[in-house]
Amino acid sequence: MNDSIKIIPIMFKSFCRAITISCMLYSALSAAEGVATKFDPPATPTVVKASTFIIDIFNVDGANQAFSADLAVIMTWQDQRLVHQNEEPLIYSLDDIWHPQIIISNSRDLTKGFPDNVEVNPDGTVQYRQRLTGLFNSEFDLRRFPNDQQTLMVHFLARGHNMSQVEFVSDDSSTGKPGDYTITDWEIGQSQLAPKAYEIDSLNITIPGLRLEIPAKRLVSYYIGTILTSSTIILCMAWLAFWIPPATVNPRISLSVTSMLTLIAHRFVIQGSLPKLPYLTTMDYFLLGSTLMVLLGLVMIVIILRIEDNQAKAERLNLFFRWTYPLPFLALLAFALLH
Repeated sequence: MNDSIKIIPIMFKSFCRAITISCMLYSALSAAEGVATKFDPPATPTVVKASTFIIDIFNVDGANQAFSADLAVIMTWQDQRLVHQNEEPLIYSLDDIWHPQIIISNSRDLTKGFPDNVEVNPDGTVQYRQRLTGLFNSEFDLRRFPNDQQTLMVHFLARGHNMSQVEFVSDDSSTGKPGDYTITDWEIGQSQLAPKAYEIDSLNITIPGLRLEIPAKRLVSYYIGTILTSSTIILCMAWLAFWIPPATVNPRISLSVTSMLTLIAHRFVIQGSLPKLPYLTTMDYFLLGSTLMVLLGLVMIVIILRIEDNQAKAERLNLFFRWTYPLPFLALLAFALLH
């Protein structure tokens, strides 16, 4: 009997301990469930409306396949779990709520202008605003340089989500650009923002995303006023050799050689303005053709010199070269301007 009485307190303590452990487990499971619910997508799929505004474009570097820009991004989605009774929007940190894990796949040295916060309206509408400044990679086709047009691109991806979780929709009402940009040697057109999924074929993965396309056209006036004009003047110097009588050999040879050396020096000076690419551009063909034209003029002068014994024939040949020499260069100049 006494032993039975002693067991009762022990059983009571064990019961209380079991109740305590059960409560702790329940609390832990509830907390875990709350966290999972909190960071799961609010709907399937969650529609994310996005818009961009191009604040400025600083530079377009064709040789390095990149451009520098300042962008404003606005993204909006609905989350009924964040519905509240306040009249004013509530401010949350991105780390405290579910949000699409947005990254820019082609960015370099990107900086954010605003804190990573969102505004939540009473109806659960979440709005995220951010200002992004930095360098963006973009593929350029410079074969028609300097008379080329490019499409500057910014790729937004929802990291860690698939197409059944996040769906992007472009909001054209807020997408736009200012009237003027810092950049002066490009004409920037109207940008377009459209959903563009990113596919990894090797892994059979499709990631929801957006692509901002900014059309840009290079202004050729600088290259016409510097490279093309200077090369034309040098070619005219080489052409003047045929206006000197064939009998005066030394001035003709000196003028032709001087034109060649001047053109080579000119190419060294402008080399920094030309993109270094594994293929030839229109400007490369023009400069290469100009060099060959000067060389051709020197060869013609030597040919005339070789037949100086027949003065009449030399005069006729010199007259023929005098009027036909500019024609290939005019065709070359038209190719550079119109191609």
